[in-house]
Amino acid sequence: MSPRPRRDLTPFVLVLLAGAVVLFLLVGGLASVGRSSGAYHTAIDESFGAQARVLVAQSNSVGAQLERDFADISTFDRPQLSQALDAVVFGADSVALDATRLAGPAPEGQVAEDFIEAMTSRASGANRLRSAIDGLLALTPSEPLGSATSPSPNPPRAVTVARAANSVTAVGRLLIGADRSYARARREFRVVPGGSTLPQSVWVNDQVLWEAGAVQTTINQLSSSPQLSPMVDVQLVAVDLSPPVLPPVPAVAGQATTTPLPRGVSQIPPTCSAAVTAVVDNEGFVVATRVGVRASVQAVTGGAPFVVERRVTLGPAADVALALPNMPVEPGTTYTLNVTVDPPAGQSGSAGAIGATIEVASFGSTAGNARCARTPAAKP
Repeated sequence: MSPRPRRDLTPFVLVLLAGAVVLFLLVGGLASVGRSSGAYHTAIDESFGAQARVLVAQSNSVGAQLERDFADISTFDRPQLSQALDAVVFGADSVALDATRLAGPAPEGQVAEDFIEAMTSRASGANRLRSAIDGLLALTPSEPLGSATSPSPNPPRAVTVARAANSVTAVGRLLIGADRSYARARREFRVVPGGSTLPQSVWVNDQVLWEAGAVQTTINQLSSSPQLSPMVDVQLVAVDLSPPVLPPVPAVAGQATTTPLPRGVSQIPPTCSAAVTAVVDNEGFVVATRVGVRASVQAVTGGAPFVVERRVTLGPAADVALALPNMPVEPGTTYTLNVTVDPPAGQSGSAGAIGATIEVASFGSTAGNARCARTPAAKP
């Protein structure tokens, strides 16, 4: 039997060698990618940690302030309480906004989500607390720090004692949940490639203060505190007449003197209409809504008064110069002018009234004075 021909193994060997080379390059490439990817993730985590630490320090400051304020909340007066709540809301909102704007990619896992959830929940809790107390005590938030917008002049929606207690208890649960979210983010951050230890951050160190019984006691103290009572006090402080009152005519030697005005009567220039601007001041602690401001003129010889009115809403410690519509008058006639303000609901005393007697000077002739009779009177 003749020997079997030998097979040429060269192609097979070449294929094996080529496969080995490809495998070597692949393994080396993966190792290289792994090394470079690890550095990339480390850089991301370190950047996140640096930014998060700044926000945590700010959040801790706000939380410590809230803890102090809430423990002593019944000892504040209205301005102090309003300012304290404003500061907490502004601080918590600022931290939450910056947390949602953290620069760069987020670390692996749920670190960023839990971190943002903690900060936004704290801001939500601060705002809900402010709303509950505002509604309970009729507090009006002041202008937010750093804001270009003014607060609403309208009073907050009224909140009953029972509802305020339920709302504040819910705020406590929300803040405790936010603390847990942050603790979870802190644990997760320890195991990411470039992670390290984030600072501790707890807003509710004593959960008993936020439980239903303790909260009910706090709300009862707030609602019964004399220094937190919603004092209502609106006053009419000044009236400006248009056209303005004429100064007395000085006596000039050698010239005939004009007939002096009766005592207590002021004269205005010849005109067919007069108007007043009433300066109204809210000296109370609550918003005064749609306060009626009224003016009238009535001829001293008799007849029905002509009455004009406008309404105005005033925030606490606010004032306004309110221009009222024109009132028809006739030259050569003397009128009683009265300006009054309706006391808003809850005000026990008067809101003030200012009266005067005015004489409208003549145009100098019967024909001149008659022009006013041809001018239709404006609707009051």
